[in-house]
Amino acid sequence: MAIPEGGTSAEKLLKAAELIDLDLLALQEVDFFQDRSNSVDQTALTAQGMGAQFYNFTPAIFGTPGEQWSAAELIKSNRSSDPSYSTELSAESKNYLTNQNSAYGISIISKIPINEICLLKLGRSPVGIPLLVPNENKGKMRPRMIYVSDEPRIAQAAILQNGITVINTHLSFVPGVNVRQLQVIKKWAEHLPGKKILIGDLNLIGKIPAKVLGWNQLVEAKTYPSWKPRIQFDHALSADFKTSEIERLEIPNLGVSDHLPIAFEIL
Repeated sequence: MAIPEGGTSAEKLLKAAELIDLDLLALQEVDFFQDRSNSVDQTALTAQGMGAQFYNFTPAIFGTPGEQWSAAELIKSNRSSDPSYSTELSAESKNYLTNQNSAYGISIISKIPINEICLLKLGRSPVGIPLLVPNENKGKMRPRMIYVSDEPRIAQAAILQNGITVINTHLSFVPGVNVRQLQVIKKWAEHLPGKKILIGDLNLIGKIPAKVLGWNQLVEAKTYPSWKPRIQFDHALSADFKTSEIERLEIPNLGVSDHLPIAFEIL
């Protein structure tokens, strides 16, 4: 949910959320009580604005990206038909969140009741890569090159009461590593119930994710950067739904992210 200008005020985020008329919203790069984002629970605040009763924030790290951080601890769950894949937050990590320590991760916010949340550890690349990032200089956006280390990546599956399972993730930006993570998610999804939809920032462009998975690409749209979109990093994919079964919805640029949102309705 980063924006080129820096921090997003709680008021601006709340107003943006009030404009979102969706049954379910998946977010990536979400702050939890970070100084840089006014020390708020961005997930809870967005849910409040949407009028959504059900939500879950899953931390990938504790601390602040690019500064000091430690990986959130996940443990194997005994409730899954395949415990080697399905995981949940450890008791220590849950306690860390309860005490409102800073964290960073992904979120699912829903007006549809959520029966269960399942988590999957995806690991991280041992090496980073140089990246072009937005940089505001004298009122103009000029990209700058920086070296960025990778962070732990996770996937979050919301098993909904309506029989659909929505998987949300934010994959590595390191080429090859993100493809492998996508393949792991595909295998994991086989053990999840209901019809599956994968959504999130996959850091893979165009039709590559659909080809890797062999799934249907539900939405084609340029999503990055939000102020002048050139490529699609953000995707919605499914093996259970076809493009003919969905209708793309238009959501304006809400000014709270450097990515544009994608949205659709299941017909």
